[in-house]
Amino acid sequence: MVIRPIALAAALVVAATVPAFAKNDKAPEHGVAAAAAAGAVLAGVLLSDADRRVITRYFQTHPQPATSLPPGIAKNLARGKPLPPGIAKKAAPQDLSRQISIPSGYALETVGTDVVLIELGTRIVADVLKGVPRP
Repeated sequence: MVIRPIALAAALVVAATVPAFAKNDKAPEHGVAAAAAAGAVLAGVLLSDADRRVITRYFQTHPQPATSLPPGIAKNLARGKPLPPGIAKKAAPQDLSRQISIPSGYALETVGTDVVLIELGTRIVADVLKGVPRP
């Protein structure tokens, strides 16, 4: 008769732990999973080589003060990742934005000496042009 209480206790332990491992399809995605999913969606959104040349030339002819990002923050500024919170950013000048092809739902911003293409809804980095030379 000792076996029954042990079996019942084991069954209760298993029943209590199963919901903890069940996948919740309604839970919002955060962190790495969200960035990976967004990266897959944003895979086709890139600055063209021509756009990169226009951006580089623009900042060479229209110098604006900028300093490089600290290494820890610069490492987190990458394609498919959310824009790091609290990072100092500015909208790219409108005359530059008019010269390149920015897809609907995206914006061009400057972050330190980098220029980023951001998906507006999620603030995920679609593309990065690192270390734009500034005289």
